[in-house]
Amino acid sequence: MEKKIKSEAEKNNFLTIGEVAEKTGVKAYILRYWEKEFPFLQPVKNRAGHRTYTKRDMFIIRQIKKLMYEKGYSIAGAKNVLWDVLLGRRKNSRMEFIEEIRKDLNEMLNAIDQNLS
Repeated sequence: MEKKIKSEAEKNNFLTIGEVAEKTGVKAYILRYWEKEFPFLQPVKNRAGHRTYTKRDMFIIRQIKKLMYEKGYSIAGAKNVLWDVLLGRRKNSRMEFIEEIRKDLNEMLNAIDQNLS
């Protein structure tokens, strides 16, 4: 079995824009655009000027993607929701995530039951 070799940046808990694009399914040019639109998404640039993304940045990117692509928010709407979450005005509770996971698991169980029937 072939092991996937991690990049030097990934070993240090930082990801390049290419790695983030691959992991999130969001193209690099969209990530750069989102940096301009969402002021709380600010990856650090290394000495060479390359963006390095942290786990926090990845969380924000996934939230933006979910709000815009899955829930249909505009950029302005997603920005407002994320500001509220980051400032604590809106709960980004674990319960929401647990309920979402529970829903997904129930859907998978139903699909398995239908395939076994």
